[in-house]
Amino acid sequence: MRAHREPKLSMSTLDSPHHDRSGDRIRTADGAVDELDLAIEALVAEPRLTAALQRAEDVRIAAALAVDPVRAADRLLALVRDGDDVSALAAIHALGSVDHTSVDELLLAVLTDGDEPFAGHAAWAMAARRSTVEAIDALARLADTDGFSAMLAERTLVEWARLGTIAAGAPARAATEELDGLDGLDVSASWPSGPGVPDDQRDGIVVIQPFLHARIDRDGTSLGAGDAGGIASLLRSLGSSLARVADIAEVVTVTRRHDGEATWEQLEHGHRVVRIPVGEPGPLPWRQAWVHRIEIERHLTALGRSFAGRRVVWHLRMADVGTLAAAAAARRLGQPVVFTAAPDPHIVIDALQDDGRLDRRSFAVDDAGAQYWFRARMVERLTAQADRLVVLPRPTIARELVELLGVDPVDLGRRVTVVPEGVDVGQVDRARARRWLHGTSPAVRRVLDGLPPERRSLPWVLTVGRLHPTKGAQRIVDAVVAEPGLADRVNIVIVGGELASPSADEQSTIELVRLAARDADPSLVSLTGNLPPSAVADLLVEVAEHGGVYVCAADKEEFGLAIVEAMAAGAVVVAPARGGPRSYVDHGRDGLLCDTLSPTAVRAAIVQAMELASVGDAAQRAERSATARRKVRRDLSIDTMASSLGAVYRDLLASPVSSRHAA
Repeated sequence: MRAHREPKLSMSTLDSPHHDRSGDRIRTADGAVDELDLAIEALVAEPRLTAALQRAEDVRIAAALAVDPVRAADRLLALVRDGDDVSALAAIHALGSVDHTSVDELLLAVLTDGDEPFAGHAAWAMAARRSTVEAIDALARLADTDGFSAMLAERTLVEWARLGTIAAGAPARAATEELDGLDGLDVSASWPSGPGVPDDQRDGIVVIQPFLHARIDRDGTSLGAGDAGGIASLLRSLGSSLARVADIAEVVTVTRRHDGEATWEQLEHGHRVVRIPVGEPGPLPWRQAWVHRIEIERHLTALGRSFAGRRVVWHLRMADVGTLAAAAAARRLGQPVVFTAAPDPHIVIDALQDDGRLDRRSFAVDDAGAQYWFRARMVERLTAQADRLVVLPRPTIARELVELLGVDPVDLGRRVTVVPEGVDVGQVDRARARRWLHGTSPAVRRVLDGLPPERRSLPWVLTVGRLHPTKGAQRIVDAVVAEPGLADRVNIVIVGGELASPSADEQSTIELVRLAARDADPSLVSLTGNLPPSAVADLLVEVAEHGGVYVCAADKEEFGLAIVEAMAAGAVVVAPARGGPRSYVDHGRDGLLCDTLSPTAVRAAIVQAMELASVGDAAQRAERSATARRKVRRDLSIDTMASSLGAVYRDLLASPVSSRHAA
């Protein structure tokens, strides 16, 4: 970026006659060291990226309180030009808080310079500044492009229009058109509506749960394809279970409409999926969906208004554009928000840094693709402003909320409820019954038919989920191939992904899997593609009943629904020690926890899990399997989860609704 180019503004532009530049630090009248200097020093010296994000906020606050704003701008400009990527991004946001008019020129220079993600972050920081005709023109040009920064530029323009701070002479379209499209929304337009709610249920709660990247239908035929992983499966089963909870009249799961899909579909009584048209036909990866924020917000606002006079709760979960738009829609309508708070992408950043895939020097390149900075701030803001918080039962969750998300420890007890996620144990029970009554299921038979006869009796190492490099399917293959003799004793079965027309992430994972298996038997690895829930349950039961193991080698799992489903089938599991599985996997009894970023640790865990699956006589193995199944039914069923969430919604709506809504 910056240092190798001629700066559009020289340092002398900001020279001030009011202080001595002879040292790196400046002292105030009482001799104290300037707080901005201290904050910058702490930021630059911080080795952990997640901690640096918090240090960046300290720098911003210190810049806003600086006694000499000209010098503050000078110091921050130097950091933008010469600091590492993290320091430069922090300085751009701190500039937005400096109380001096020269900052408007500085941010505009960074914006028009065009380096990403720095230009986008400058557009973001400009929302806190006064508007100028030049700034609006530059932001409008950026907003007309296709990337994530286009959304940031559009967001600033809309914020200026909302506050009435548009500069005289600014282009009317750039400043106001999109805002008018929201506040002037015509709800009478053809909004997809389901069957009418009986009068005796109209006082019941309406739960709206958006996840635009899921493809959800009655049979679950598209689960596990593209960006829709465990959360899609969860919302499908949770919505139907919630609809059976007392006081809940209807659950509306919101997704994006794909070609040929109906605008809505009744999944079960009281649970429907509503599909909104977003973008062009075809796949829309979450990283490319940000530019559709206004369009999504318009549809979600219309949906919320269609329930005027009803008791509505929005339950938000993801750090994506759908959640951003839904939070804004809920705030505009005065409808309360429940947010499932998790330190994500913070934990992802930690995992990538530990694995050497993310560092301060290259952070900007990765941030341009994955929007770590924006998504981290978005989660922090949602956590601070939601009316109620739900958290998963991770052993370290309270500390992480305080340290990584900045939650007030006193506030935790008032707004937070711990709710474990749950799985549909009935699906697994039906699969076990099918195996007992009819033998090998069609789903299992298809896998076996793809194997040579001599391998069909071998146990499986199974994994289920999105085909994405962070999910670690390639690490499983690496681990099995690297253990002498193991590849001759097991089959690896990988479920997930759209194999016929894979996304970029799916194709990348397929290539990594093939690379890992290049020196092994060609039939070692079976890729099934995504399967409906009933077929997945059949495969899980096959693993449990045939001495196999279920392996999740993801970078981390906030909870790990597929792991729980495997335990519900009675399978021995291997799961990440980082994240949620620590709260339910009994290490050494029903599974193994390991550092999934270490190939050596994954290899050792798979070997131990295979031994655990075969230890003891038939009665002992049956009892171990039954114990795991009982634990899931007792603590981790979807009905238990729905009951707990129903209590959260009822309590929220029974109390005065907070005015704090996320945006």
